[in-house]
Amino acid sequence: MDPRALFRPAGTMLALSLLVMPARAQAPADTARRATLAGSTATLLRGGSMGELLAVYVPRLETEVQRLLEDAREVERSATGEVETTRRLALDADGRARIMREEIQTTRVRWDVARAAKDPAALAALDASYRRQVKERVYLEQLRDALRADAERLEADRAAAAAGVKALELELLVARKNLDLSGPVAPPAAVAQYRALLRQMLDAQQAAAIRARDAADRRRLVAERKLRQLESLNRLSTPESRRR
Repeated sequence: MDPRALFRPAGTMLALSLLVMPARAQAPADTARRATLAGSTATLLRGGSMGELLAVYVPRLETEVQRLLEDAREVERSATGEVETTRRLALDADGRARIMREEIQTTRVRWDVARAAKDPAALAALDASYRRQVKERVYLEQLRDALRADAERLEADRAAAAAGVKALELELLVARKNLDLSGPVAPPAAVAQYRALLRQMLDAQQAAAIRARDAADRRRLVAERKLRQLESLNRLSTPESRRR
């Protein structure tokens, strides 16, 4: 018998063991790699999608929202009442300015007559009347413009308050629904209803902010107009050189 034949089984087993050992050693590494790949898909949302949905809006105290709602309703009522009064005052100022323009025309005619008659005393008196009337006309026009701007500001305040009322009413509903969904299990229909209600509230808040910005711009314009009104009022008592 060939002595080498005795060693063939042992050599074969050794070769097989060398082939199998790397495969066994490789198994933990493959498992760890698969675990890493699986772990990379884990969510980072706190509380899951439901928890994040409830975190979109953190409810305020209902008493605070109710107070803000009543304040907004009062602003809306007040602005609605004041806007008509302010418009009437603007019409009155416009009427007085129109009358003053007619008075100025009359004064000019009388001044021409006094000049043709070469009456120095009458010319001096008419010069003074003319300058005073021009100042009054300018003041009345500035008053009219300020009142018109104020009426537009009140209308913008009313619209902003109405938009705020709508947003706050929706906020009350969302706050109550938010508490209802804070339990362990929320029905899908209730979640869908909450999503829709939340979107309505956010849309209403956006609209209210736009209205409030418009009202703020109107208030700035009113301040501008009233400053001009004040300047023209000051000129009424300021002496100026004699001129026509």
